Amino acid sequence: MYDLKCGQKNCKYNHGYCCCARNVSVSSGTACTTYEPADNELNLNTESAAEFSKPDFSVDTAVKCDAPCLFNRAQKCIANGITVSTDDSGCAECLTFIKK
Repeated sequence: MYDLKCGQKNCKYNHGYCCCARNVSVSSGTACTTYEPADNELNLNTESAAEFSKPDFSVDTAVKCDAPCLFNRAQKCIANGITVSTDDSGCAECLTFIKK
């Protein structure tokens, strides 16, 4: 899956709101269990001028899913893309989840 958007700014796999992990796991409760805090925060609040083209950090990521979701086929996410964001508790959650 190439279209994996991540709103968890402090994750070490998040580069420009794109997830660069090769494998992602989503728990039965829809949490992204691949989330790891970034080693440093130097790149978290970086701004770039409009003259720069947006870098393409997309990676073909395999998404293992244990959630009771419409897109879960044999523990593999078959959605065209997913979005991961934070909830009020700070957990990384799959926002593409649709209950079966």
